Amino acid sequence: MTDHPDTPAVIDRTSQTSPDDCRLLIENLPDGLLVHRDGIILMANRVTAAILGLDEADTLTGTPLVSFFNNDAWKRLLQSIDDQPPMTQRRWTADMELTRCDDRGAVIDTATSWTLFQGEPALLTTLRDITQLKRGEEEMRRQANYDTLTGLPNRSLFLDRLNRELIRARRANSRVALMFIDLDRFKWVNDTLGHAAGDDLLRQTSKRLLSCVRKSDTVARLGGDEFTVILPDMARGPFAERVAAEILSQLVKPFTLMGQEAFISGSVGVTVCPDDGQDLDTLLKNADTAMYRAKSDGRNAYRFYTPDMHAEAEERMALEKDLHHALERNQLVVHYQPIVNLATGHLIGAESFLRWEHPTRGSVSPGTFVRLAEEIGMISQITAWTIHTACAQAQQWRQRPDSQDFIISVNISCTRCRELSTDDKIPEILRATGLPPTALVLEITENILSEDEDKAMAMLNHLSRLGVNLWLDDFGTGYSSLSVLRRLPINGIKIDRTFIPDISVDPETSILIQAILSLANAMHHQVIGEGIETANQADFLRTRGCQMGQGYLFHKPVDAAAFESILGRTFPTGMPG
Repeated sequence: MTDHPDTPAVIDRTSQTSPDDCRLLIENLPDGLLVHRDGIILMANRVTAAILGLDEADTLTGTPLVSFFNNDAWKRLLQSIDDQPPMTQRRWTADMELTRCDDRGAVIDTATSWTLFQGEPALLTTLRDITQLKRGEEEMRRQANYDTLTGLPNRSLFLDRLNRELIRARRANSRVALMFIDLDRFKWVNDTLGHAAGDDLLRQTSKRLLSCVRKSDTVARLGGDEFTVILPDMARGPFAERVAAEILSQLVKPFTLMGQEAFISGSVGVTVCPDDGQDLDTLLKNADTAMYRAKSDGRNAYRFYTPDMHAEAEERMALEKDLHHALERNQLVVHYQPIVNLATGHLIGAESFLRWEHPTRGSVSPGTFVRLAEEIGMISQITAWTIHTACAQAQQWRQRPDSQDFIISVNISCTRCRELSTDDKIPEILRATGLPPTALVLEITENILSEDEDKAMAMLNHLSRLGVNLWLDDFGTGYSSLSVLRRLPINGIKIDRTFIPDISVDPETSILIQAILSLANAMHHQVIGEGIETANQADFLRTRGCQMGQGYLFHKPVDAAAFESILGRTFPTGMPG
C-alpha cells in the first residue's frame, strides 16, 4: 500500500466551504480527489478525471460512484464507513480496481475520510493510480516463481507447492506422488538443430506434459531439460503408472522443430509419500534416483523408487566422485591386444582398451565407468587422453626395427567421435605424438548415422582426408549394415565376435561369413576377424580372404609393459600339418 498524505485541508470541517473556494486548491493536488455523498460524486479534480479516463472533471459531478467503482472492495469500504457515525476522526484505505471510460482497467490506492461539503457531512476520497506499480510487482512475482521459457512453475514455486502438498497429505492421511522427468537426446537437438530448436522443444514438451495431468496437479521445470510433476491425493498406482506411461507416449511422438521432424524420449522416476519417505529432501532424492534407474535401464521408461535404489545411488555418487580424479591420479591405463596378419602371422598392430584400476575397487568394468563418463560430461576428455596415450605408445613402438609399420586402433562411440572431430583434437594429437595419420585406426559403428547423418558424414570425410583409417566395428549385427557399407568412407570392417564361435560348425554362419568376406573384398575393404580363439577359426577366415585377426588365440589384452615382450612375434594362423 502506498502511503497517502493526510487528508488535505481543502474543505473546512467546521465551516461551510463552497466548491469555488476549494477548486483552486484541489486542482493543484498531485493525487486525485473527489467528494461524494450517498454514492453520488459531488466534486472531483482533474487528476481524478485523468485516472478515470476523462478529459474534464466537471462531467463527474452527479455521477454515481458505481459507474467506476462497482467492485467488492469499494462496497466493503463504504459499508465499514456507513457503520461509523458521521465525522468520525478516522481514515479508511484500500486498493481497488476500477473501470475507466475507455474500458481499460486500473488499480488505485484510496484513502477516505469524513468532511463537510456545503454544510453537510460528505466523504472525501483521495486516489492514486498504482496500475504500473502493481503490474511491476506482478511481473516480479512471476519472474520469481515461473519459468520464463515455458511458463511453468520454476524450482522455487515447485518446492513451495510440494511442501504444501506434503503438509496437507500428512493432515489428511493421503498420498502424494512425485515424478522427475529427464529428456533423452535433448543435447543432440541442441547440438544439431541449434538452441532455438532446443527452446522450442522445451516449450512443446511443457504443453504435452500438461495434457497428461489433472488441473490439480503441478508440472514444473527445474532447469535445462528436467521437469517434475506433483500428483496430490495419489496412491502408488494405478493412476500414477498411467500418468507416467502417458508421459512417455507423448514424448516419443515426433516434434516439429525448425521445419524438421525430431524424435526424443523420456526417463521418468516416481516416488510416493509417505511410502518412500515423508520429508521433502528424501522424496527429491528418491525421484532423482528412480529417474536415473530408468535412464540406465535403456531410457524411454519409468521406474518407481525402491529401497535398493538408495544403495545404488550412493555407490554411483561415490564412483562418480572417484572418476573425476581418476586421470589426475593415474588410475586410467590402456591395454593392448595384438592385431595379426592372418596370411603371415606377423603382429602388425594392436587395438587399445581403456581400463580403470581403482585402488580399492580393483578393475572397474568399462561398461560401468564409460557410461558414467558420458553422463557426467567427462567422456570427451577421457577419450582424448586415451587416443593420445595410445598414439604416443604406438609411435614409440614404431621406432623399433621390427615394428616400423605398427598401427594402433581405438574403438570410440559416435558421440565421442563427433566431439573429437568438432574440437579438432585428433590432428592436434597426431602432431603432438608424431604418429602418422595412416597409423591410426578409429573403429566406429553404424549407429553413427542414426542422429545426424549429414554432420556425421562431414566428420568422417574430414578424418578420412587426414589419412586416418576408419573401420566399421560389429559388422553384421545391425539391420542396416549393407546400406551403410556403401556410404561410409571406411577402408576396413570388423566381423563381430558373436559370429566366430560357430564359424566352422554352423552352416548358416559359415555362409554369412563368406558373403561378408566376398562383399568386402569386392569393395576393396580390409576385413578383420575379432574374437578368434582357435586355430580352426583362424584357418577358416584366412583361407576365405580375411586379412587380419585378433583374439585370445594370439593374446589377451595386456598393459604396455607386457605388450613389449610380444612385439615382432609371429603367430600361428592355420591348422597344423
